[in-house]
Amino acid sequence: MENEHQNRENNHPPLPWNLESLYQATQAVSVPEMDDDQIKAIMYEALPYQGKQTRVFAYYGIPDAALGAKVPGVVLVHGGGGTAFKEWVQLWNDRGYAAIAMDLEGHIATSKTTEGVWPEHTWSGPSRQGEFADYASPVEDQWMFHAVANVILAHSFLRSFENVASDQIGLHGISWGGIVAGIVAGVDERFSYAIPVYGCGYLFEATNKYGQSFQQMPPEYAKKIKQLWDPSAYFDRITIPMLWVNWSHDPHFPLHLFSKSYQASRKGSVDSSLSIHFGLRHSHAAGWKAPEIYAFADHITKGGHALPQILREKVNVGEVIVVFRSELPIVKAELRYATQISDWFEIEWLTKEAHIEWGPNEIRALLEENTSACFIQITDERGYIVSTPVHVFGHQG
Repeated sequence: MENEHQNRENNHPPLPWNLESLYQATQAVSVPEMDDDQIKAIMYEALPYQGKQTRVFAYYGIPDAALGAKVPGVVLVHGGGGTAFKEWVQLWNDRGYAAIAMDLEGHIATSKTTEGVWPEHTWSGPSRQGEFADYASPVEDQWMFHAVANVILAHSFLRSFENVASDQIGLHGISWGGIVAGIVAGVDERFSYAIPVYGCGYLFEATNKYGQSFQQMPPEYAKKIKQLWDPSAYFDRITIPMLWVNWSHDPHFPLHLFSKSYQASRKGSVDSSLSIHFGLRHSHAAGWKAPEIYAFADHITKGGHALPQILREKVNVGEVIVVFRSELPIVKAELRYATQISDWFEIEWLTKEAHIEWGPNEIRALLEENTSACFIQITDERGYIVSTPVHVFGHQG
């Protein structure tokens, strides 16, 4: 499955996908009985699974553009228990974006069955098996291989429309879709930005079901799956700006690994941002709610105001100093800190006001003596939040 089209620059190992093939516009069959005004339903051709041809169900919508103009686009990747959400496509259409949302589990987005699941179809590929539980299957039959390929194929489909600006298409994934997006951002270089919500890399370091799944594999498989399907294996390939959005107390993706993913994929670029929200909760509806998502996309594709940008940060003895840049006034800066981080899923984040110095555009906050982890929250006049990376100290309170 390895293709010479993927070069080995920077010592990158070959990719398992044939990008030259995936970059071609795939064939799609209409499902007119599921159309809804502007939003259309399709089944598009995908890769074989266990020797059988597969198709993927998707909704897409392309808003009208001014004469001679093109609209930006976005590819929407659902998480666990999700599907191709029509309302997600509509939300982006209403903002002037072409959008496509595909089902990555071999389902059709009709009403759920009496068992509470989305119905399957006869052309389905693999469904996700827990946390990489299909690790012993051939690579081309594992769920993540198909999930990444199906996202890339959806991107190729969206790019095939003449009134879609192919150089202004972004990627937005939620939870497991955020994990997939973290991989795709390093594989499909045609995207102009990516926005993972909740899902991140370094899953093998987590203390919950993700890390446990790697511990339960034979060591040779754990090493292979880490290199194939953990987003961290692809972060050094990423060249596009990314917005990482998470909940401070997400029960699935701990904040320190999420922050580590942001830093690794950012590689020092000020065009990428981290936005940590308190009280966000974990769901698809919550995951597409944060207004920073749309401000970030609008800035890249429509020239809208950028989110505040963290230029650099420094943690001195007893003090955090952040140098920032913002097109709009900053109305609040806060230090969030914790004294006990033995369990990242049960952290009590304390709050302390940070001081904004406008001359040098610096934010300063004094640290409490027993601080074990901290980050700065910056809020602009729109109420939009960006965060510094989470800094972890040597002691743990």
